[in-house]
Amino acid sequence: MKKKQIPFRTDSMNGQEDLENRYVVVVLFLAFFIFTFLGAGNFIIVSGTGLLLCMVGLMRGPVRTDPWILVPLILYIAIGYISGFRTYGNTLDGYASTQSVFPVIYLLMSYLNDRERTRLKTLCSLWVGGMALIGILQFTMAAFHGGMGRLSGIMGNPNAMGAMLVLGWFAVSSALNDAAGDKQSLRLCLHGAKYMMLVALALTMSIGAIGSLGVGLITMSIYGKKGWAEFFSQAADIIFAMGCGVLLYAAANFTYWPWLSVAICIFILFSSSQIAGLEAYFRKYRILTRLVFFAGLFGLILVILLRPNALATFEERLAMMRNGLGYITDSPLLGIGPYQWRRLNLYDGDTYFNTWHIHNIFLHVGVELGLVALGMLLVTLVRHALKQEDGPQRGEFAAAITHNLMDTSFFYMATVPFLIMTSAKDEKRTRAFGKGTVRGIFGVFAVLFLWNFILSLK
Repeated sequence: MKKKQIPFRTDSMNGQEDLENRYVVVVLFLAFFIFTFLGAGNFIIVSGTGLLLCMVGLMRGPVRTDPWILVPLILYIAIGYISGFRTYGNTLDGYASTQSVFPVIYLLMSYLNDRERTRLKTLCSLWVGGMALIGILQFTMAAFHGGMGRLSGIMGNPNAMGAMLVLGWFAVSSALNDAAGDKQSLRLCLHGAKYMMLVALALTMSIGAIGSLGVGLITMSIYGKKGWAEFFSQAADIIFAMGCGVLLYAAANFTYWPWLSVAICIFILFSSSQIAGLEAYFRKYRILTRLVFFAGLFGLILVILLRPNALATFEERLAMMRNGLGYITDSPLLGIGPYQWRRLNLYDGDTYFNTWHIHNIFLHVGVELGLVALGMLLVTLVRHALKQEDGPQRGEFAAAITHNLMDTSFFYMATVPFLIMTSAKDEKRTRAFGKGTVRGIFGVFAVLFLWNFILSLK
């Protein structure tokens, strides 16, 4: 029997592939950078960016990827298009026209090896740290004009900004694990970004984001098999940084001394360069971490007092979910249609919640896109939960799920791409996709993006 020939790869071929993958890293990072400014989306910009991503994909060859994530994602988008077309008579209105970038980004990520994924994760994490720094400076300047309330930042919404900062904190923790042998300057930048994210998180006063941070921290500790000493050290780092943020929040919004806010901001900027030493100090003197932890519990009470409507908001979201459950059987296959729950809620005699989304993403998808779309989404989540990842990545995933059980960060353009770009690739769960299949997928999405781009110009 004739032996099967294995294709021989030369150094020049490997070098060409490395160069192409670096280009993929740059394009993916630019896409994430753009998405952070778009809030819930912009048809023209998302379609143009998606078309660019597809053009990059069409130039690539075969790849190994997880079909139990890619295929359900594609089916989720397909159902979204069908539901949107049934409601509006076009492919533009609805969620699918913007969320179509999700499977495209996932498939492009499959080309990257561990080193390249680490590079992209580091770039994205540093940009989230930059978003935090910009938000802190904006907040400080607003003190001269009477304060700005809660920080919305580049994301345009305090809760969405808080969710991104939480996910960024776990991603930068994972990047620090990967950068153990890298230059000290890079590690200092990552430590500073991690600290800035927590300070800015406190400025958002997003109770849901802070709660998801706690769930993610517990998950990270359990999954990483860390002892109580490490848990208290991490908690002390978080409490110190967020305590600085609470001080800045109170100074900017409840005093008439804007220069006090400037002084606190200067302290925050200085301490960001020393935070690695402080973290080492907490790990050396463990009794101190416990004292800081229990002091932080009292600080959490202060945060709740600074947001006196937090309990009322939570009760309203539970009522919102009960209202949404009443519509889930109206059209279980394709749902009532994108953005239709708000319209129905306006006339149903129940409390009018004045928001586009039920603040539980799984319930909202089931109501507006149907149970089949919800099933596809749940398949991707279960499959991702089975992947092998490090502790921070597992904590990031748990935080994202927790936040979307009570909020809507899923519908902000930057959130899901960030999760995809900072996750690990479990090679044991991948399957080979041929060049024709891959280019067919990118080609179909390219046509959709081009068509939506043309429609959005009319």
